[in-house]
Amino acid sequence: MRKMPVAEYEKIGKFEVKRLVRSTGSSDLYECFDPDLETRVAIKVFNPKKRLLDALPYDLDNWRTRFMREVRILAQIDHPHVIAVRELSSIEGRPFYVMPFVETCLLYEIGTDPGVEGYAPELRSAPKATRIGVARSVELMVQLASALSAFHGRGMVHRDIKPGNVLLTRLHSGLVKLCDPGLMKAPESEESMSGYWVGTREYLAPEQRRNAAEVDARADVFALGVLGYRMMTGDLPSGVLSGPQEEADGVPDELNDLIMRMMSRKLKRRPAHALDVLKELGPIRAKLNRNRGA
Repeated sequence: MRKMPVAEYEKIGKFEVKRLVRSTGSSDLYECFDPDLETRVAIKVFNPKKRLLDALPYDLDNWRTRFMREVRILAQIDHPHVIAVRELSSIEGRPFYVMPFVETCLLYEIGTDPGVEGYAPELRSAPKATRIGVARSVELMVQLASALSAFHGRGMVHRDIKPGNVLLTRLHSGLVKLCDPGLMKAPESEESMSGYWVGTREYLAPEQRRNAAEVDARADVFALGVLGYRMMTGDLPSGVLSGPQEEADGVPDELNDLIMRMMSRKLKRRPAHALDVLKELGPIRAKLNRNRGA
């Protein structure tokens, strides 16, 4: 069994380290305390591991460039459903950036899936896979589509939409804060991993599995469709599907049709942009709210 990560620092700049939340191949995420504002913050420190450097043909400078691009992308996007950047600095030559601390993520609302690899040790306390209501699922999809439209409008593709990257200000009723655009494909970027797939396998569009460099906004649309299906049904889609209607009660026909088009293997069938998804979800959300008497 993997051990929980151990914090490397007691302080990061002026910030007091409370715990190491997560350690990934390229960075470490800390929960810290800001003594000036007397509030909790999250700090992401660039710290590429040997396993990452050995696995992919990119050197340390390339990964540093990717990290810096991530923070600058987030700093450019002022959106209520995208995590904000408060500060950029460095410690011992490693860049880090400071964000608001967000309490939880979608995994704690919809649970982890059996057979899916790669969950970090701190996520093992999340419940087993479960479904959530259709209205809540649609509300989360609306917020995510809105966040993604901010990226897509700049010609960017997130490429890693998954429950662990959907932060929530509160379980079961909180707002979305999309994070971790570390795998972002930016316009005319020379850093896309040609010949490799990047992202989380269960949410990858077919074209992203073939070559991560040759994707557009429709790859994110596919992932959002998978996430919508997962939230409503409690299961990841597999095999030949008729849509979430066959697995969950209360899914309107127009929502079932949208989810199926979003998950289509044929690019031309999918909505081309998150904004297109958002436009279709608006009336669906309104109808669900009217039916609930909201």
